[in-house]
Amino acid sequence: MMNLLRSWIRVTLAGAVLIAVSASPVWPAASVAKELPARVTQIGFEDCEPFQVRGKVMEVRAERGTFVVAEREICEMDIVTGTGRQHTTYYDISGKPEERRPNRVGQYLLVKGYLLPAGNVAALEVRVIEKPQGKRVPYKPIANQGKASRSASRRSAGNPVAEQP
Repeated sequence: MMNLLRSWIRVTLAGAVLIAVSASPVWPAASVAKELPARVTQIGFEDCEPFQVRGKVMEVRAERGTFVVAEREICEMDIVTGTGRQHTTYYDISGKPEERRPNRVGQYLLVKGYLLPAGNVAALEVRVIEKPQGKRVPYKPIANQGKASRSASRRSAGNPVAEQP
């Protein structure tokens, strides 16, 4: 009888523990993405890097007022520093300053600004440019570049040229 009572208590406690654990998990089910600002008004210059990219607009996020170039979200900047005010300046294709106008997907831009720690870019200058005409160099990851070229360099290193007297 005593063994039966102890078994019943253990089962009851185990069930209570399972209910308590399932009600409040130790880790969150999904991390909540931190919303990045659409307009940068404060910046820690010691945490940022200068950034410049020349590329095609991949996506326009009209609801936020941002756009994406080279997989980076570009947002406006309006900062007051000790030396004055820095804000995003827009230029047309001839290089003349212009008012901000909506960008479109496929448009080529030159963006200069600061890469923020969160991964987005605070733009200091946005310039419309023409589509680059040069030959396009395909991207090849370093890990995949040239098994043949690596083996050729090993062969040449293993067989030094004999000197002729």
